[in-house]
Amino acid sequence: MSFLTNDENWATRERLRRVEFLLWWRGWIGRQDLLESFGISPAQASGDLQRYAGLNPGAMIYQTSRKRYESAEGMTCILHEPSFEEAVRMFLGNGQFSGSMPQREVSDSRLSMIQLPLRRLDIGIARRVLIALLERRTLQVRYHSLSSGSVGLRELSPTGLAWDGTRWHVRAWCGAREDWRDFVLGRMSEATWPAKSFGDLPADQDWDTFESVTLRINPELSDARREALRMDYYLAGDTLELRVRRSMKRYLLASLFIDHQSHLELPRHFVEKQTM
Repeated sequence: MSFLTNDENWATRERLRRVEFLLWWRGWIGRQDLLESFGISPAQASGDLQRYAGLNPGAMIYQTSRKRYESAEGMTCILHEPSFEEAVRMFLGNGQFSGSMPQREVSDSRLSMIQLPLRRLDIGIARRVLIALLERRTLQVRYHSLSSGSVGLRELSPTGLAWDGTRWHVRAWCGAREDWRDFVLGRMSEATWPAKSFGDLPADQDWDTFESVTLRINPELSDARREALRMDYYLAGDTLELRVRRSMKRYLLASLFIDHQSHLELPRHFVEKQTM
């Protein structure tokens, strides 16, 4: 498919991808779809449809009565990897062809989304933390600790960022406590401009070490329920293997509603399998 390497055909590639997207998810496409989306001429739209038919033989069939192309049952995609979330955005969400899922409740009555509470992030503080990380500089932040209930200045030397699914953490060497810690960006109320460069730091074993977490389906569940979970998580057996940085393990287990201290399962789906 030489058109993919030709710079002047970038727009053509996007139109052909839209053809494939609509055929795969909606089941049909007409010239009007391309006219409205890309502002091209009817002749160019017809040419795009014929070009896709040549690229992916057997993928679509022209229905004379409806004056449109409809996808064949055995169609495969050759120009993009199908994403269900992308299809939901396009047809039931905010109409975007790409990007993130809608962040607010949409008007379409066929779609509903749980809106998690917004986690605070001061963009100015986040900027300074990121610059400090990229430039290997220290900065001071006023940190509100949930574990100790204290508020105070911390001198941090950031070396990594971590996303736990709902909030950002910065992995940093804490000058006051002289150890490696995770700091939630949303709990920083002030931050100085990154200052002096920091040199070599002690090895961060918990960040550098990856662990394999083995979860197993709760054996107390019935056979039918265990089979449902195998389908849900693409499992051939009863165990689920996940790879995670040691410093992030507690966040992973918390996101799966598994108590990482007592190893009790809350939703009674999985328990952590202990290694001998």
